[in-house]
Order: sequence, then C-alpha cells, then structure tokens
Amino acid sequence: MTQLLAVAAAALYGAADFAGGLATRAHSAWRVTAWSQLAGVPLLLIAVAVMGTAETTSRDLTLGAVAGAFGLIGLVLMYSALATGTMSVVAPIIGSLAAAIPVGWDLATGGSIGPTQWVGIVASFGAVALLALHPGNFSTARTPILKAVGAAVAFAAFFITMSHTNEASALWPLVTARLVTVPLAFLMALAARAAAFPERHVVPLIAFTGFADMGANFAIVIALQRGPLGVNSVLSSLYPVFTVLAAYLLLKERPGVSQRVGIALAVVAVLLLAL
Repeated sequence: MTQLLAVAAAALYGAADFAGGLATRAHSAWRVTAWSQLAGVPLLLIAVAVMGTAETTSRDLTLGAVAGAFGLIGLVLMYSALATGTMSVVAPIIGSLAAAIPVGWDLATGGSIGPTQWVGIVASFGAVALLALHPGNFSTARTPILKAVGAAVAFAAFFITMSHTNEASALWPLVTARLVTVPLAFLMALAARAAAFPERHVVPLIAFTGFADMGANFAIVIALQRGPLGVNSVLSSLYPVFTVLAAYLLLKERPGVSQRVGIALAVVAVLLLAL
C-alpha cells in the first residue's frame, strides 16, 4: 500500500516540477515558490479537517517544521535549475541523488542494503556523472547542475525528517511545515523584490504547481510514516520520469546521446534501489 502512495507521489511531484519549472521561466524562483506554497494551503486545511483530530506530539510538529524548511530550499533550487537548464537533464540528477541519500542514511543508522540496492546506488552516481560531464554542461550550464545537486540533498533531508514523524500524527506535520515555508518564502520573495502577484497567464501554472505539490506531500508523508524510508523515498524519486516525459511531449526537448544514457541509467538506478 505504501509503495503505491510513493509512486503516486512521484507522479504528482513530476507534474508539479514541470509546471513550476515553466512558471520560473516567466518569474523568479522565489516568486513561484511563495505563491505555489500558498496555493496548496487550502487543500491541506481540507485534508486535515476531513481526517479529523490526530494524536500529534510537539516532536512531530517540530520535525514537520524542520522538514518544511528543507523542502523549501529544495524547491527553490529545483525550480531555478529547471528554469535555466534542460529539464531532461536536471530532473534525473535530482531524482537519483534524492533516492540514494536516504538509502545511505538507512545503512548508517543500522539498516541493511542488499547487493541489488548497492548496484542502484552506484548507478545513480554514474547517471549524475554522465549528465554533468556532457560536453557543454560545464561551459554553459554548470550552475543548474550544482543547483540540482543541492536540491537533491534538501529533498533527501525532507524525506528523512518526515520519516521520523509518528503515523498517528497523520498530516499535521505538514501544517507546521507550511507555517514555516509560506512566511519564509514570501519574506525571501520580498527581499528579492519578487513577491508581487503573478501575471495572469502564469497563475494557472503556479496554482497547478501548488496543488500537485501538496497532493504529493500527502502521499509521501503517509507512505514514510507507515512504510520503509529507503523504498518509499526511492519510489517517490521516480518523479523525473514524469518530468522528462512532459518535457519531451510538450517542449520537444531532445537530449544528446550521453544525456540519454544518463537519463536511462538514472531510471534504472531508482528501480534497482526499490527492489
């Protein structure tokens, strides 16, 4: 059951990332992040009201706030990377690293990893090397690659932190997460002089980004609370498949040969890690 939720989270994250990346081509990353974070709040309030009172501790709420801060950092870096780099390159880098790091955390904290998972970890870093070392990336697109790596680390921290919240707390950690991310995102947007309401033609993209991101958060938080961190974080990190598919179908992006190999290796890596 939790694996299905993680896959659903991947699909929703992929859709949100694609829409957010497009929106960031028209507006700054902080502007898109702030308004998309706010757009998801009504869905969160409805979900919490429907699920009713949960047995939530101050520890769960604190962990939610910390996870929210990590998630916010990851979103800004990711949207900026998607806006300035090729989506079919940036997305697999984030996905493969965000999958490998929680598995490594499991190992460091007493978990066990089988031979197949080790192959997956090696494959994920091989994918990053192929994508980052592609001719032209370091001469014209080094910054998006670095931002993608930073986003992956932040998202991995989000997964790890949320996995430590109790199942009984349900979606309440997301409430404190948004209490942190929305004000902070608008504060940073104000500092960057980018807090104005989005232009009309960008509003649907930002609204969709916020809705899809919140739906993905619902799915992954429940999956992490009830299932294994390593498997579910890896499955949710399959979202680059959906982002790349959208970029291919809607933007007609055509990655080079080595990029295609890197993308394929990234997909293989997350699948191996999930076995």
